Amino acid sequence: MRADAALQFAPPATVRRILIVGAGGFGREVLQWAGDAWPEHSAKIGGFLSADPQALQGHALEVPILGDPAAFEPQPGDGLLLAIGIPAVRRRVAEDLEERGATFLTLVHPTAVVFPTAAIGVGSILCPHAIASDSVTLGRFTLMNYHSSLGHDAVTGDFAVLSPYAALGGGAKIGADAFLGLHASVGPGATIGPRSKIAANSAALRDAPADSLIHGVPGHVSPLV
Repeated sequence: MRADAALQFAPPATVRRILIVGAGGFGREVLQWAGDAWPEHSAKIGGFLSADPQALQGHALEVPILGDPAAFEPQPGDGLLLAIGIPAVRRRVAEDLEERGATFLTLVHPTAVVFPTAAIGVGSILCPHAIASDSVTLGRFTLMNYHSSLGHDAVTGDFAVLSPYAALGGGAKIGADAFLGLHASVGPGATIGPRSKIAANSAALRDAPADSLIHGVPGHVSPLV
């Protein structure tokens, strides 16, 4: 197991300013996780990008909202962290920023367990106590919230989201833009298609096509409306 994953994914020397895309509750958490992972770079955290200029009202934070990501023009030396929890919105905002030349960072909290054989896609965030086990593959911009886990050889598609305590069994796969709710799980070897959603406390024990809603134990599969 790799104990220095947080350091491995630390911002390169070329990054002079770190910006958090999204200023909701998850964005505020990412601010903390980034400080935990990269204490020597915490002074570089310049603020948030959010479409809601009042998103931080009532929260005593030292960094401000600097603007709307839709109007933001990335500058050389900017490194961005994607702190939006809804897969389709994550994709839209990130791809729009990338088209304008934005560089995204990968954040791994120091308490996360990341095997040396795990492949972590750029722009991904692994929150406290997340586990990426042997030979797993995370697509670009995968979000593993706290205490979520990927068993050996599991695969996530780009922009997939695992809520707290969500889990993939060994060899399980979820497609791009898939969303797992709190305590949701995918059984070993099962494949869940792109853009599917697994409801909180539900268990997907068999394959499901794209755009599915899986709910219950064992999971009932229906088209996502």
